[in-house]
Amino acid sequence: MVELGCGLALPSLAAALVGARVLATDWSPDAIAVLELNASRNSVSVESALVSWAEPEPLVSRAPWDLVLAADVLYERRNVDELLALLPRLGGEVLLADPGRPHAKSFLERAAEDWKIVEIARQDNTVVRSLRR
Repeated sequence: MVELGCGLALPSLAAALVGARVLATDWSPDAIAVLELNASRNSVSVESALVSWAEPEPLVSRAPWDLVLAADVLYERRNVDELLALLPRLGGEVLLADPGRPHAKSFLERAAEDWKIVEIARQDNTVVRSLRR
């Protein structure tokens, strides 16, 4: 599985702890450094890569992925277009967690044209949705 925009990489670490092989990605070198530190401190094996959604070839070349994870990635308008373009190139199943970011509505409306979207969990303002093609 692959995590997009991993930040602190909690989804990647949790998946790896239960046995998944995970590639955690982010455009920020600082995020990758924190991920690697968190993985080391928790004795978790997670592969990491510095990847921009605007230049996603390192991810696309390894597709299809069994599962794509993305948590709190819709905080900027530009992320909507980039994510909509990228997801179909990576695989057919996505778990998307969003804490109510303003651009999530636009993303979900547009994604619904090509994906079946189902809410699978809700905690306070955060919603986890499954997207399937």
